[in-house]
Amino acid sequence: MATAAVGTDPLETLCGHLRVLSVETRLRMLLLLKDRDLCVTALAQRLGVTQGAVSQHLKILRDAGLVMAERDGYYVHYRVDRQALAEWQRALDELLERLQEERTSVAVTDEAAAIHCTRREENVCARRTRKAVVGKEGT
Repeated sequence: MATAAVGTDPLETLCGHLRVLSVETRLRMLLLLKDRDLCVTALAQRLGVTQGAVSQHLKILRDAGLVMAERDGYYVHYRVDRQALAEWQRALDELLERLQEERTSVAVTDEAAAIHCTRREENVCARRTRKAVVGKEGT
């Protein structure tokens, strides 16, 4: 997941990145690992979760390419792959810039479609509100 495979949609890849980063424990692990290499036991103690949970999260982070493992005798120490993290940051920055650009162009070039969509969404919300109100009156 760290780099897009040939033929893979960049947006799909970015969504995968966001899924990996959407779990608080994984973010906390990355914050701990950015400062120093740690083993599963040390991560579990600092995070207040089981070693099994840490191992599962580490597997996801390793598969995504964000964390690297290095065996040192009996222990395996984990660290953040700073190059992969920089690539992810560039991809996210590009997406956010693209969203900002597209938002501006939609507002200028396709204002009528945006108004139609807004009205439709308001109608859907209005129907939901009426149903909720009817349900309250019946109780």
